[in-house]
Amino acid sequence: MGYAIAMPDDQSRSVETDENTTHQPAWAGMHLWQMQPVRDVLLGLSVFALIIIGQKTSVVTVPLLLAILLAYLFEPVIVWIMKKFGASRRVSVIAIMVAIIVGVVLPIMAGGAYAAGQLVSFTTDTISNVNRVSRAIDATDQTTAREKLIGEYVPADPSETAPNAIPDAWVWVYDEIQAAQTNHNSSFGDALDAGIDWITSNSEQVAKTTASVSVDLVNRGLGIIGAAFGISFMVFVTAFFFFFTATEWIQLKGFGVKLLPDKNRERIIDLLQKFDAVISGFIRGRITIAFIQGIVFSIGYFIIGVPGAFILGPVVAVLSIVPYLALIGLPISVSLLGLQGHEGFRGEWWWILGAPAAIYFLGQALDDYVWTPLIQGKSTGMDTPTILFASLAGGALFGVFGLLIAIPIAACVKILIQEIFWPRFKEWAEGRADDPLPIE
Repeated sequence: MGYAIAMPDDQSRSVETDENTTHQPAWAGMHLWQMQPVRDVLLGLSVFALIIIGQKTSVVTVPLLLAILLAYLFEPVIVWIMKKFGASRRVSVIAIMVAIIVGVVLPIMAGGAYAAGQLVSFTTDTISNVNRVSRAIDATDQTTAREKLIGEYVPADPSETAPNAIPDAWVWVYDEIQAAQTNHNSSFGDALDAGIDWITSNSEQVAKTTASVSVDLVNRGLGIIGAAFGISFMVFVTAFFFFFTATEWIQLKGFGVKLLPDKNRERIIDLLQKFDAVISGFIRGRITIAFIQGIVFSIGYFIIGVPGAFILGPVVAVLSIVPYLALIGLPISVSLLGLQGHEGFRGEWWWILGAPAAIYFLGQALDDYVWTPLIQGKSTGMDTPTILFASLAGGALFGVFGLLIAIPIAACVKILIQEIFWPRFKEWAEGRADDPLPIE
């Protein structure tokens, strides 16, 4: 005999609903933004959008990032001043800013002004020498023309002033062009004649092009003035942000630590400390070495007579951040010294070739055997071939910016491989892990 149990209609519907709900997938009742893959994609898009916004507002973000970088680099100096003199953090930051202005900015401005004057004089002399060589080539009496170039011409009229000699490099250019025109089997003379004929037959077009170039030069000059104001504004904003960032650096670091996940916070902090040791050691060391090398190269080029020494010296010093890239300055300094045309031994070929080479090897020796062991040491833990490869790869991918960041990034990648990827790979190779990737 069976028994039937009557249930209210709402309870029966509740049972049916519960039974149907158990068969639905978990994501069916979720919003789109609650799904983890969608959340990951949205996070990536948010980071990309943040980068785009930062690029569009670079007039503010670039000085802010530079200020954070400077605060990071000068933090040991700030701490040292505080301990050494018992000064507050605010006073220590102000002292560093004053020292930078007095010890770096003002000397650079003075040296740059002097070097700019040198380069203007050098450019004027170069244009004058080009014109004299051109007139000598077009002269009817080549013997007299060459005598005027080398300073051996004696005027028949006592009231006529004998022209000064031009540098030997320009005499060599004249001799080569003259030989090419004399020997018709040389294609150089034919190309030169063809170029002169084209200019003569298209003189009107050449005049228009010259006028257009003149307008373009004026526009470029105005652009340079505008860029100077822009750089001045950026320097001011960077100094403004640096002051407040450096004075609040401890709070800024504490805020960054709070953003780390609790699960792997200790592991992340340990890796960040190792990254800090590598990056700070390399950046602080290389910037300090580049500053010293700038002084060495500038004084060296000035002594041997290279025009624009106080511009070329810092440029070569910045290039020396990458191993052996300062070698680019060797042919430039040789060319400038040869075209300058000094009198005495500084105008001799052995000095023009040997003096810049001596300055380069002296600077490289100081970098390799004095400054790097004393200031930087083995902060990156990488050998020279690895550093050179990282620098070339970074330069090929991201230009000058890539050259600057390639070595620290390569050192951090090496730490990640040693600390995370390599141990996991060994476990997988030994059969103690199912996957070689350190991803759970």
